[in-house]
Amino acid sequence: APTTSYSADQYTLAVGTLGGTLARLGSGISAVYNEKQSKGKIAVVPGGGQANPARVGGGGADFGTSFSGYMGQAIKGEGPFKKAYPNLRLVSKLFNSCYHQYVAQEVYDSGIKTWEDIVASKKPLKIALVKKGTSSHATGKLIFEHYGSSIEKMKKRGDKQTFTGAGAMSRAIRSKQIDFYFHNSGDPHGGGVQATIGRDLRFLDMSDNVKKLLASKGYVPCIIPGGIYKGSPNDTHSMGLSAILLTTDKVSETTVYDMLKSMHTSKKKLSGIHKIFKKLSPKEGASVKGLPFHKGAVKFYKEVGAM
Repeated sequence: APTTSYSADQYTLAVGTLGGTLARLGSGISAVYNEKQSKGKIAVVPGGGQANPARVGGGGADFGTSFSGYMGQAIKGEGPFKKAYPNLRLVSKLFNSCYHQYVAQEVYDSGIKTWEDIVASKKPLKIALVKKGTSSHATGKLIFEHYGSSIEKMKKRGDKQTFTGAGAMSRAIRSKQIDFYFHNSGDPHGGGVQATIGRDLRFLDMSDNVKKLLASKGYVPCIIPGGIYKGSPNDTHSMGLSAILLTTDKVSETTVYDMLKSMHTSKKKLSGIHKIFKKLSPKEGASVKGLPFHKGAVKFYKEVGAM
């Protein structure tokens, strides 16, 4: 059932799966807003990067974390969105995400080195296809459907499939319940760090064909820095999206302005919640092109010279 606002000064922020990057960022944003504001409070609720634009646009939450490509599709009613949500408004870019594709080292050594190998495998695999509605699930689905496969086809092969969030996948791959683990996030990702400490993992190779496919869907090249995750000392080239914070034109100018002000005057506290916040600046927040900003965001960014 949709999560609705409790009253005029109670707001909900739909994030990603609990334990994931978007959830941690959302918790930080709500914490600093609630600390600095007496006229409004924000409660964080679980959601998904792909699902959140429709949820927010349909009134199921007041704010949401998502990715720029999904917001653009939702405004027009394209892609996975059954209807248009022209009321959506951008608050801030949060970070550039990268698609992380972990595989157990012994499985990689056996010859499963790419998504193409996953689809072509004759042997059943233990694979986490990620919670539906998340950007991580949507990315994997784009790839395996491009190669003519489906969740049903892989299940018929005998695959053990799980559809859980980032934290649960990290625990599952460490305990060898699964051999593949995917998430679309910034770096460092706590679940990924823990997974690579607990088991010998490496990243799948991303083929040029997959890069072209994702580029056609609005993804851009990105690099997972070497040395963050055990077993990956060198940079890994992948594809990613711009993570964003969005709302609707129904939310007041004052609320959005106050949210951004609380974020950018609490950098030290936010950076303690996630290192991604260290890179966040008003100029970076206002850097998304082609999407409508909320009037409260425009006021804030113009005031600080970022727009």
